[in-house]
Amino acid sequence: MIAVTGATGFLGAHVVCHLLQAGKQVRALKRMQSSLEEFELIADAFFKNHTQTQKDAYFSGLQWLDADIMDVPALTTAFEGVDTVYHCAAMVSFLKKDRNDMMRVNVEGTANVVNVALICRVSELCHVSSIAALGRAKSGAQIDEQSAWTTSAENSNYAISKHKAEMEAWRGMEEGLQVVIVNPGVILGVGQWHKGSCKLFDMVWNGMPFYTTGVNGYVDVNDVAKAMIQLTKRKIFGQRYVLVATNLSMKDFLNSTATLLQKKKPFIRVTPFIAKLAVAADYIKYLATGKKPAITRETARTSLKAYYYNSHKIESTLPFTFTPINQTLAYICNQLKQFKSR
Repeated sequence: MIAVTGATGFLGAHVVCHLLQAGKQVRALKRMQSSLEEFELIADAFFKNHTQTQKDAYFSGLQWLDADIMDVPALTTAFEGVDTVYHCAAMVSFLKKDRNDMMRVNVEGTANVVNVALICRVSELCHVSSIAALGRAKSGAQIDEQSAWTTSAENSNYAISKHKAEMEAWRGMEEGLQVVIVNPGVILGVGQWHKGSCKLFDMVWNGMPFYTTGVNGYVDVNDVAKAMIQLTKRKIFGQRYVLVATNLSMKDFLNSTATLLQKKKPFIRVTPFIAKLAVAADYIKYLATGKKPAITRETARTSLKAYYYNSHKIESTLPFTFTPINQTLAYICNQLKQFKSR
């Protein structure tokens, strides 16, 4: 039996679908209040070319269970009889007010997953971290699995929480758990258009005039899911792997997306001064409407920096090839156009 935490989320849902397609028995964990809307959207797209008989066969191996990673008794029940755990559950926020909650969910939650896995004699844990947990090297420098974490003002609270979560996963390995960690870049794929990276595509659709010259690493969500599953299948543990298909400037990302969506390309370059104005304006909007700001001091600062990531390690460890980013962008944009035409 395989357990997936955060199964209703963007990555977790894709991991579940890949496991079901491989004929695995999956115990999908979710919070009691979580909606299945995003999972159902992703599953419908994932299995759209399969017959109903095939779908029924795949989903016969799926068991939903309410088990918040902050609820140790529920986790204990969820991990009974489980051999492998894919830990996808996490909180992502760049709002200062969310810092304590994010530390609790990402750090304490991972500690709970590790502790209960040890108690229940789970054999293997694949922990989803982030390139953010590798730390922020000097802008322009290349970052890989050997990059040492350094305390820096460039590290967001999210990055700090994911770094500390990794420490909990490694502690689990020291106590007898087989652990592998993946550090994906910005994960791209089809999900709910108002959330996560999907929101970037929706913003371009609605006319995004601004761009930055910052650089970041990007990866297809299906590549992340496949890498996780291959690593555990091949019993590769005690290692971490950067998952980045390509390093791309935000300008190039937005321009490519605009072209594919047949929308106007962004034409206003964001300078540090404009970024500060945007943060202030979005915060005022947040105070007036209660809607979470799309731009924060942390995201604005990061968007102006150039970070380059190296994924050679996983390509040399596995027979693994990343999906070309232009192929990923084309697929997502095509799905968005279909969605908007309904």
